[in-house]
Amino acid sequence: MNGPRLAGTGYVAVWLAVGPAPGGGPLSLDQRARRYRRARAAAHRLGRQLVEAYTSWAPDHQAWERDGRGRPLVVEPGGLQVSLSHAEAVVAAALSWDAPVGVDVERLRPLADRRALARTALAEAERQAVDELPDVLRDAQALRFWTRKEAVAKALGTGLATDLRGIVTTADGAVVSLPDQCGDISEWSLADLPDRVGVIASVAVRAPGVRFVHRTLSLPADEG
Repeated sequence: MNGPRLAGTGYVAVWLAVGPAPGGGPLSLDQRARRYRRARAAAHRLGRQLVEAYTSWAPDHQAWERDGRGRPLVVEPGGLQVSLSHAEAVVAAALSWDAPVGVDVERLRPLADRRALARTALAEAERQAVDELPDVLRDAQALRFWTRKEAVAKALGTGLATDLRGIVTTADGAVVSLPDQCGDISEWSLADLPDRVGVIASVAVRAPGVRFVHRTLSLPADEG
């Protein structure tokens, strides 16, 4: 796989691989587990290909580990920060040279209980922003808020232990406030990836003034 090789720092590379939305009826627990394992493996392959594209280190020469919370860590080549995410037949990988990075991707879908998600993760201003939209747009906006929170939490390294309601953004993506453990808002860069049909994704990095370079690929159907 050939990709741009940019030198220096000041940017984050993000690759998004999208496959056909899964169809069919409800899955058994075993089927769901197999699908999850396939998607996770696809995300790790994408991560290795991303590292290769930007460093010329072949996947079989790279060394990866996991931290205490299961986050992927690139040991060789050194000096890189990587974040991976996957949902239904869509995976994302983000690569940073400057600071910890987080990426999160979700398939747009009807939420079984949007109000429960709002109570758990959304700040009051975010709940109001969702409620002010036509009903047909509310699930997408709730998921957009969610991917931003997940991206920040991954970059912070605390995952779902983060005060998600303390990560507050406006409907158009401006950061309003972050939990104390994040430090000053000015230390962070946050962006939504360009909309694709049925896919919502966001990326965050703990560094100011970062430029996000993104690329979209096709995910083979059998990766789903």
